[in-house]
Amino acid sequence: MVIVRQHGEAGQLFDISSFLADVDCFFRPEQWQISVESCLGSNALSIEEASFPGLCLSDAEFRSLYRGIYQTIDGRFCGFAKGQRLFEFVVVDSSYWEVTGPPAFEAHILATYGAWNR
Repeated sequence: MVIVRQHGEAGQLFDISSFLADVDCFFRPEQWQISVESCLGSNALSIEEASFPGLCLSDAEFRSLYRGIYQTIDGRFCGFAKGQRLFEFVVVDSSYWEVTGPPAFEAHILATYGAWNR
């Protein structure tokens, strides 16, 4: 697992929408399991209510549902293919992301987004 910041040095926000291009370089998830406690953007309240106990979606359904969200404050996102977990993103208190996956993926995420410093 690596821990990366949610906010870059220039004030940019790193959220799931930022990570999708990275996911696409390494994986082809068939399914997402998400649980979102708090997020901001279009449809935020309905996403929180539907996903808080856990929600399984196809890749296309997830991307469509989450398209209008610009920030996740607390949530968990796991990608699966053939029943196997490929990766996991966990955002904590709009401060940092815990990212788990194969070593090459973790190294890429760390190099791209930078380590979180307490």
